[in-house]
Amino acid sequence: MRIKSLTMNNFMPYKGVHTLSFPEHPNRNVMLVMGDNMRGKTSFLNAIRWAFYGRALGRHLREIPTHQLHNTEAGQEGDWMFEVHIQFESEKHTYDLRRRASKKNMVAIPNSPEDFDVVIGLQKDSMAIRADQIDFEINKIAPEQVSRFFLFDGELLQEYENLLIEGSEQGKKIKKAVEQVLGVPALIYGRDELSTIFKKAQKQQAKDLSQVKGLERQAEQQAHYQEKQLILSGDIERIGAKLKETEKERLELDDKLDGLESIHEAKAHLDMLQKRQKSILTEQEGKQHLRLEAASDVWRDLLSVKLSIKRSQLQARQKQLAEKTEQKTVFETKIKQLEKLLNTSECPTCHQEIGENLREEAGRELGELQGKIRTFEIDHKESMEIAAELAHISAIRSTGAGKRIESIDADLRRLDVELTQVENDAEKKRKEIKGYDTADIARMRALRDTLLKEESTLQKDIDDTQAKIDDITRQLEVLAKLLQDDPAARASKSTAKVRVALELQELFKQSIERLRGDLKGRVEKLATEAFLHLTTQKSYHKLEINDNYGLQIIDDTSQRVEVRSAGAEQIVALSLIDGLSRTGRAAGPVIMDTPFGRLDLKHRENILKYLPNTASQFILLVHDGEIRKETDLEPLYDKIGLEYEILEVSPRHSKFERV
Repeated sequence: MRIKSLTMNNFMPYKGVHTLSFPEHPNRNVMLVMGDNMRGKTSFLNAIRWAFYGRALGRHLREIPTHQLHNTEAGQEGDWMFEVHIQFESEKHTYDLRRRASKKNMVAIPNSPEDFDVVIGLQKDSMAIRADQIDFEINKIAPEQVSRFFLFDGELLQEYENLLIEGSEQGKKIKKAVEQVLGVPALIYGRDELSTIFKKAQKQQAKDLSQVKGLERQAEQQAHYQEKQLILSGDIERIGAKLKETEKERLELDDKLDGLESIHEAKAHLDMLQKRQKSILTEQEGKQHLRLEAASDVWRDLLSVKLSIKRSQLQARQKQLAEKTEQKTVFETKIKQLEKLLNTSECPTCHQEIGENLREEAGRELGELQGKIRTFEIDHKESMEIAAELAHISAIRSTGAGKRIESIDADLRRLDVELTQVENDAEKKRKEIKGYDTADIARMRALRDTLLKEESTLQKDIDDTQAKIDDITRQLEVLAKLLQDDPAARASKSTAKVRVALELQELFKQSIERLRGDLKGRVEKLATEAFLHLTTQKSYHKLEINDNYGLQIIDDTSQRVEVRSAGAEQIVALSLIDGLSRTGRAAGPVIMDTPFGRLDLKHRENILKYLPNTASQFILLVHDGEIRKETDLEPLYDKIGLEYEILEVSPRHSKFERV
């Protein structure tokens, strides 16, 4: 398939008629569309999707209502028609596709999808296709299931990155979509239809066998299982409906909160600033209290110099008195020893009698000491007075109040500066959230979180109920096989029908598993080919696919790479999409909307070199903040056939300009 031209009239931001030609030369098959955010790159993608399938997708892949696809300015001018016209070719046939929406005659200002009449026309080789055959013809060329592989946006990439998380709920959902693209549903639908036939046959069998003597108990057991199965199936439908309703409500809240996230962050920041403001005021009050306490001790610092001199003098005199007292004690001890020596005439050490000469010498020394000690006059009153005075001086010693006041003043100045900054920032945040109901935003966030938990609970209920149904189904199959061996039961026509349905069910189950295995093998091979072209890490050897279509990187030592960067995750997801695309459809156009979110320059270069070779046309929608034309697009220079730029005419009006 190859697109020749696209014409939009009043579609989303494209007021009036806008026609773009697409590159048709096989060697220059790249089309570049540059545009700032909010200018209409995704709307360009949606125009093609709406023309082919009558649906445009917004955030979370939710369908955009028809009345919101019309250009606002055109509506204000009374022009309520919008249209997308695509010319393309496929399998040597040319096609002309138009989808047009017009306001109904009895509607003044449309505000719901029902206010528009939508018509579609398709010509093949200039021959009109019947209206009831148009969808069939389109799905032969580009089935809607595979549109995700040629109408490709950043959200799709994020969706497929979730597949890489083994066992994730999102991964399970995408697995179903992947298998639908690859053709597995054709077999699944057949299996499910046979399951319905099997249930009906068993119901009739239970009714027939209840009339056969000796088989009443088996018939009753079979009927019991069937009734229980029916009740559980009803539970799943009810829970599933509740889950869809909850998901829808949660996604609507997500959309609202996305636009209010900055307000919520501003409110949270304001709360933090107000808390800090209160903390600063409390800290300042405490510092002021400490300053007053320190100020009450400043007089001690003023006396500290004089008191220090007085203390030194008193301590010197106290030392003199202590030394004199100590010396007197030494003299008194010596006198006692000499007096004992003279009285006993015996050496106190060896207890030998001393001679007269030694007694005379001891007597002389004793006399000298007795003379000296008479001159020692110790004034104990003075000592006590000095000790008391020193105690008084110590009580009024300097507390360092001056230095403490300096430190406190420095802290107060710092807190004043911080308080001013906090108050200014808080005022800015108040202005930012002015007019918004922050309490309602908090309510919506809390509700959104509750709904997320409810979704998880409902999904678990569905899984648990399905497990019970599967168990009952196995019991019914066992019972059906047992009854086949019973001659009385085997004679029943319904038993034969049960047997045939059961065998066909088993055949379909085996076929589904075989097809899944074959498809997974092919996807793994093609995804590995793409990955080896895209990755910059040469030690990576291949990709390995799991049951959930998740991919694991295998290195050159045959070991799994457990830790992967965000960029590596994106490359793996791109490889999976390319593998699925080439498995599920023939070569056709690929239209990519901002695919380079977290990729480095070398990975971008590899993508730009590789993808144009796998598609009949490669249309790249980017903004200049994501890619630099002068350098990043060098690998594409020889392949670019056409280039357009999206320009702003007004906030609700964009136009294309060919470069």
